[in-house]
Amino acid sequence: MVELTRAPSRTPFHPRRSALRADPFWSGMWRTGSIGDWYSADDFRALRDAGLVKSPAWLSMSVEDAAERVLLPRNRETILRVLAALDQWRTMTVEQVEALTDTPKIAHGNASIISVMWNAGLIEICELGATFKQGDRHREGLLIRPTKPGALLREFEKTLSYAEWVSATAGLGFDADRQFARHNVLATDLGLRTAELANVGCVLGEKLSSMAMLAYSGVGADVPTSGVANGSDLTLVRPDGLRIAVEVTASISGGWFYEKVEKLVRVLHRRPLAQTGLCVLFVVAPRRDAASTEPREILRKVKRDVQKAVLSYPGTATDPTSARVAVTSWPDLFPSATEVADDFRYLPVERPTGPGYIGDPNAENVWERTQMLNPDAVPFTPDDPAAMTAVMENASGLRGVPHMLRGKVRPVLSDIVLERFGLPELVQVDGTKPVTEARGAAGAAGIPARLAY
Repeated sequence: MVELTRAPSRTPFHPRRSALRADPFWSGMWRTGSIGDWYSADDFRALRDAGLVKSPAWLSMSVEDAAERVLLPRNRETILRVLAALDQWRTMTVEQVEALTDTPKIAHGNASIISVMWNAGLIEICELGATFKQGDRHREGLLIRPTKPGALLREFEKTLSYAEWVSATAGLGFDADRQFARHNVLATDLGLRTAELANVGCVLGEKLSSMAMLAYSGVGADVPTSGVANGSDLTLVRPDGLRIAVEVTASISGGWFYEKVEKLVRVLHRRPLAQTGLCVLFVVAPRRDAASTEPREILRKVKRDVQKAVLSYPGTATDPTSARVAVTSWPDLFPSATEVADDFRYLPVERPTGPGYIGDPNAENVWERTQMLNPDAVPFTPDDPAAMTAVMENASGLRGVPHMLRGKVRPVLSDIVLERFGLPELVQVDGTKPVTEARGAAGAAGIPARLAY
């Protein structure tokens, strides 16, 4: 293990880098259960009017004032970044939003962006412990999530260019599905830590991690009408295009967990690695208030269910599902709030690839350690290398992708639209010269900033 402050980082001086954020697992953010108390601005005003609570000064703002501030041009970029992050990752702490979007102090002051968006009805706030007390530090631990799209969001969308809208929603529109507070916050922080510290080319949030996308439509295949698992919590993309769909789990009571594992492994069984680049990783993150023996028991049961599913859907001799599904735990990756596994860069995990994996699920020789982000340990030879790596360029303009992975090489959306209509370039009316061609001392025309993806 190594101290987070000493781990090689893509953002070594960022005020919201992993070493300076609260660890959502070890911090005791959820001492009991996995649900916080969520408040819309309307909910809080009703409590205030009933004399049950007192509004903090930094959250006191009229609906009209907040709506006006949402539509101010100077606030557009910051609000767009926050909306994009929440749209892709669903539930985040203020610290996480600042880390992902590279937008500082969004909850500071008495007219902060968080206050504006909350009072305008664009987001809800979750109170954890003393988060509504005085002081800026408390605000950074607040949880926020998007509300269902309403009139103001639709009005805000009308002010966006097509490129801005795509960069915020990935072309799928805004929504507010699948909001599970503890689950989403853990997944978000794992995504941020991996983006900062590990060997990845891209990290995608829950919205872009459905099995329909990862195993089918995202690689040019038709999506079946049935039998496709819902999706995962985030996706890690290795520089060579290998995709790791990550599922964070806290408990496995009942039969629902095996059903989820079985569906995911069945997708791997049906869709070859060379065509999809797809693997699956289960990260066990049990509640901290559980008995001391429970976390290891949960990990053992997760391994048992994974092995059972692999036996039912083994893949082929040259493409076994056992080599494409792995298990780890939060404490294995992050032994304490200030430490990280010394080989986290390559993502240490265990896979059921040992010689006994067809036999006893409790046999010690079933599970073998490997590193999923290490191409030497987990090789990948895609049928179409360019198609597998295209996601990194295509996603580099998404505002919901961690800012340190947003590259400068991005698709030009206007050119793509022209090409679809059979126009390789935009020409003058008489068809003689491209509109963007340099003229005299003037250089070639570029794309206006708001039209650039």
